[in-house]
Amino acid sequence: MHRKHSLRDSGLELTRSWRGALPAGGRDAFRQFAILFLSYLAYDAARIAVRGREAAALANAQRIINAEKAVGVYVEPWVQTKVSHVQFLIQFFDWFYANLHLPVTILVLTWIYLYRHEAWTFFRNVFLTLNAAAMVVFALLPVAPPRLVPTSGMVDTLFLFSRSNYRSGVLSFVTNPYAALPSLHIGYSLFVTLAVFLLTGNRLARVLAAVYPLVVLAAIVVTGNHYLVDALAGAVLLGVAFVANYSVASDEAPRAVTVASDDRREG
Repeated sequence: MHRKHSLRDSGLELTRSWRGALPAGGRDAFRQFAILFLSYLAYDAARIAVRGREAAALANAQRIINAEKAVGVYVEPWVQTKVSHVQFLIQFFDWFYANLHLPVTILVLTWIYLYRHEAWTFFRNVFLTLNAAAMVVFALLPVAPPRLVPTSGMVDTLFLFSRSNYRSGVLSFVTNPYAALPSLHIGYSLFVTLAVFLLTGNRLARVLAAVYPLVVLAAIVVTGNHYLVDALAGAVLLGVAFVANYSVASDEAPRAVTVASDDRREG
């Protein structure tokens, strides 16, 4: 009996210790998790809700292709063809596209919350604004990815070369293939870069953060999931989200810059 009480007391002590290690306590951590989780559910719900607009999505996709061709930047098929000749690269980009998008974003959001908590509210709001803006665009302007456009000259590499694909299983239910614009792979990756550059002076972290969106850009093109215009739209939406929140922030944004300055001095 005494042993059971000791184990229970030890468990309670560990729980209190874990909660105490959180910057604003366990309740706030749960609240922030719930906010982000509900945001993600709303984002996926919005993508699913606009299904059934395939004709409009294909027409909009063709307009993007024509526009890129008109200005001489429709290089997506050429890039995919060149990379597909190297099996290791095509498999790497398929794996990268399917597996790192959310984990990296969640990791950086967690780092901000735990170790740069004074800047958390600002960056959380930027992230939420980015998602809200994307949902509006998805609803108003459905766009098919190049892998689903017969005239694009591109294929679905995840379907052809990877075990992970969006035509079967859970992924086929929770994703909307006609929501290519904007690319939130790019929006999220640039959010990661922005956060790292503003909130730490660590050189290795900054190098990785600088390279990350470039690899993401290569992955979304190689896999046939986005156009260059989608990537540009994702970058623009992040910029709008950042500026909008910075303009209305009280002291969160200046605090973020202060933390970055302190880190650079420590480095």
